[in-house]
Amino acid sequence: MKNKIEISFLFLIVLFIAGCSEYRGDFSFTGSVEEILVEEEMLVIKEYGGVDEGRKDGNIYEIPVEGIGEYSIGQKLEITVFSNADDDVWDLDNMKFVMKTVND
Repeated sequence: MKNKIEISFLFLIVLFIAGCSEYRGDFSFTGSVEEILVEEEMLVIKEYGGVDEGRKDGNIYEIPVEGIGEYSIGQKLEITVFSNADDDVWDLDNMKFVMKTVND
């Protein structure tokens, strides 16, 4: 019985720490894979309608991914960007990404 209580207590601590993550959702966008950088394990994503940053045809982002072989040129993705930095900069060391395939 004592082991069950200790395991339950440790589990609750792990859940608490996971819930206190410093990463917060900054923004989401939809884009297409323009280039796959295999050695760097990065995707070059072109945002749909991202003209607010001054690019006529959409903003371009480089995003690190695991399982690079799961992606293909032209694939449409919805990307949610999480950051633990206070500055509004594209700093991959302080960012996480969640990507979902968009079906037409």
